[in-house]
Order: sequence, then structure tokens, then C-alpha cells
Amino acid sequence: MVSINELDMIVDKIKFLENEKKKLAKFLGKIPELTWKVSKVDLGNITIGGEDGGLTKKSGHLLDFVFLRAVSVIFNYERGKLQDVVYYPTINPTPEIIYSSNALSDIDFRIFWSLQRMKKEIKISIDAISRFSPDLFLIDGSLMINPADVPRKESSVYMDYIEVKKLLNTLHEISKKENCMIAGIVEDSRSSAFCNYIAENILSEVKSKKVPELIDILKRTRDTNLLYYLLEKGEATKIINLEEEIKCFYLKTVEFDRPIRVEFFENENEIAEIIYTISSQSRTYGLPNVLIEADQRAKLSENDIDYYTNLIASKLGIQNVFFLRRDNRPF
Repeated sequence: MVSINELDMIVDKIKFLENEKKKLAKFLGKIPELTWKVSKVDLGNITIGGEDGGLTKKSGHLLDFVFLRAVSVIFNYERGKLQDVVYYPTINPTPEIIYSSNALSDIDFRIFWSLQRMKKEIKISIDAISRFSPDLFLIDGSLMINPADVPRKESSVYMDYIEVKKLLNTLHEISKKENCMIAGIVEDSRSSAFCNYIAENILSEVKSKKVPELIDILKRTRDTNLLYYLLEKGEATKIINLEEEIKCFYLKTVEFDRPIRVEFFENENEIAEIIYTISSQSRTYGLPNVLIEADQRAKLSENDIDYYTNLIASKLGIQNVFFLRRDNRPF
């Protein structure tokens, strides 16, 4: 059991690091080119789309299953007021059940379900943009594949990775064809891209004995942690180039929430203004309203998944050996 003294030491260390980050953020706030002010806009007659997916995975003795669904929500505004909401494919789609025909390691299974989720969500997004031609479409998550989700070439899930890459390219092409701005909204970014930029391009020019210590702190800091102190409500960070044509900025949409990461290809000013306008209804939760609605429609409950897995096991006649022991303990 951890002692009170050990807990106090942990708390003191965290307090020290957070105070150092606050001081660094105050210093960075004096550099004008690092941030810019975003204004709210009159939405007028605009159509905004958003997409989110729900996923639950279930490991069995015979197979590993993934249950997932994705929903696109289309908000139609007239004279700045929300007039109509459309759901695609439906307001409550039946989950898709996916399993791998190959025995997967724990690492490959994690990559497998992550890529399956992206596949499902991108396909729904492509269809929604093609059908409804929104002015702006928001993806819940990144426009890029997480490096941790890139499998080995010899892996049985490598072709899933290639398919997701092709779908991302198609998504970009469709958005250009339909004249639809597109952005990926990362709610809980774990990236350190902005911190790395500060370390490499700002602190490297500062003449101070504290610079090595500050760079070390930045190496252990995620962007949203630092930017919570740096950004005021309605402020965005300098735009950072990511990969190929994708760029990003962070935007603080509400006072008491961390900034969201916005990935995009172009039209950063217009995208930032619209996102800020539709994300600032609460003081404590700063996600765009269309993504909040998509999340509510896409999420899956454990009860739903238990129903399907029990049904499969029952039809196989192997209820007792289908599940893993840790999921079937009588105590």
C-alpha cells in the first residue's frame, strides 16, 4: 500500500511541474505569433455535418469480435438558427459485427479494431458528404492514422491499414469535389507537436540557463496541458504542418476545458470561426454541437454487446467455452 508520505511527494512533484508550465505559458503568451484570436460568426444558411462512431470489442476463446457503428449527423441552419437535423444512415443503426479469420496477437488485435473503426467511420463520412454536400464536415478524431496503428508489413492486418490510407485519400478528394471544408476534431489529443515546436523554434533562441530544464519539461508535456494555461477562450495556436497536406491548430472554445485539436487541409480561418461558434454553449465542455449529437447516436452499451455475444455462443452450443475465463468468473 502506498504511504501518505509517498502520496505527498507525488502531489508536490505534480504541483511543481504545473507551476513551471504556468510560468512557461505566461512567457509564451508574450510572443504574438504563437496565437491568434478567433471570432464567432453568424452561421446564416449553412449546413454542417459531423460523424462519430461507437465501438466495443469482445475477446472470446475462439474468436475476437468487434462491434461497431457510425452515424453522420447533418445540421441545417437557416438565418443562423438550427432548422433541421438529418441522420445517416439512420438515427439508430444496427451495429456491425466484425471478426478476424486469423488468430491475432494482442498487439495486432488492438490495431485491427482501431483500423476497423476508422474504415467504418470514413466510409460513412464519404457517403454523407456525397449525399448532403455540407459546407463543413467534422470528423470525430484525426485525419491521419496513428503511428501506433501502423502494423508490420507481414501482419495479417496490413491490408486493412492500406485500405484505410486509400479511404482517407478518397475522403479528401470527395470533400474537394463537393466543395466541402473538412476538419478532424481530436477531443483528447495526446500529441506533443506544439510543445516540440516551442522547444525547437522558440526556446532554442532564448539565452538562459533555465532553457535545458524547460525543454526537459516540454518533452514530458502534452500540448493540451500547456495550452490550457496559454490560451484564453476564443484563441487558437499557430498553425503547425503535420504530414503531406494536413495541418493543425489548437482552439480553446470554452473557459474551463482543454483546447481541442483541429486538423484540416485549408480554410483555417473559416473553419476556426464556425467551430468556435458551435462549440461554446457550455463553460466546461468545448466540443462542437454536431459531434456531441453524433456521439450520442453512435455509442454502444455493454448490454447490447452482451446480447449479441450470448446469442452467438448459444447458437454455437458452446456457451461455457466461448468466453474468456476472466469474463465468466462466478465470483
